[in-house]
Amino acid sequence: MKGVAVFILLVCTTIGEAASLDSKEAARKLTDQVMAKVASGDLDGGLLLLKPYLIIPDSEFKVMLEQTKLQLPAIQGRFGKIIGSEFINEKMIGKSLLQIIQLQKFQKHAMRWRFIFYSPDGKWVLNTFNFDDKIQLLFGE
Repeated sequence: MKGVAVFILLVCTTIGEAASLDSKEAARKLTDQVMAKVASGDLDGGLLLLKPYLIIPDSEFKVMLEQTKLQLPAIQGRFGKIIGSEFINEKMIGKSLLQIIQLQKFQKHAMRWRFIFYSPDGKWVLNTFNFDDKIQLLFGE
């Protein structure tokens, strides 16, 4: 919706030491677990699942988490109750980049969640993730 600002949770910096995942399938499983928590109303729990795989310091993660919690009531006020999540697609770019798109479903609208993983050496690190309400972009990506 136009009245809702784009909610960018994270554009990762190059600071921090992140855990890695062994495969694309493990990356997909992680995003499924995150979205299951988010769909049940446990945004904190979902984001905390991502924390070990992010390349940002704890202080930045805490700020991002608090800002997101402040925005949640406005989102739910506009979009209604959370009713679930849905896997949309995954796409490889070359051999090193993986994008996974999921939806957070509300009664009146949906939020697009985008996770981008990077693999320089066969292990996958969560490089970037964000969510926004621009579901129309799913038709042109």
